[in-house]
Amino acid sequence: MRAGPLSNSEVIQTLNEKFINTWVTLRELPELIEGAKGERVSLFAKSIKDYYVYPVDIQILSPEAIVIMHQPESKFPDGNRVRGYLMLLEYTLAEKPSLESNDLSLRKQLMEVSNTFRAPGAGYQDYTPIEIDTTPFEQGGTLIIDIEVGEGEATGSFDLYDADVELPTEGFPTDALASVWDIPPGVTGQMIYRFESGQRFKLGATGNWFCEKGSTNTFIARVSVVPAETEEGEASS
Repeated sequence: MRAGPLSNSEVIQTLNEKFINTWVTLRELPELIEGAKGERVSLFAKSIKDYYVYPVDIQILSPEAIVIMHQPESKFPDGNRVRGYLMLLEYTLAEKPSLESNDLSLRKQLMEVSNTFRAPGAGYQDYTPIEIDTTPFEQGGTLIIDIEVGEGEATGSFDLYDADVELPTEGFPTDALASVWDIPPGVTGQMIYRFESGQRFKLGATGNWFCEKGSTNTFIARVSVVPAETEEGEASS
């Protein structure tokens, strides 16, 4: 890493301006967890230990010590490692926590799907489609899709469409209702979309435009809904 991404000036500038940076060795974790550097450091050390992958694991945590992503250095995408590292940083900076996504008690689980996607090449789309049915929620609600990308070669991009829309095969997904792009291998992303009444959707999974054409990866999509009546009850309580 020191001879690659961490020697790049853009990476260093992004890290210095947007993150609080540190490193810790595995042998130091037990002492830190026991409180040698205080309660807050102990909380962070516990989170690091829960996700750590030997020998080097890149981790980004929120101020609350929640692991936003982790990327084993040994499984770092081949090719342009500087761009790959910047992509990881940009992705985590774009993540925005929400009430619905954090409060699991409000969710109604719909489905869990595992499948694969393929990188189509720059300028094209090659979607693996997933059908989602929210018609039982007549009053609408918030659709939440947690997407876990596997540790294969390709970086994932995901677009949500109305069920009646024909999935495009090229160009930007201008008809998409919601999107989450550039989820790196081994990272989990989240898509949130509010709908006014029950309807059917299509989730399209594809490799992003920066992957090698034809490269593949796996993904798991966990789909849930926070019903509108639940949101209103929470807001008024």
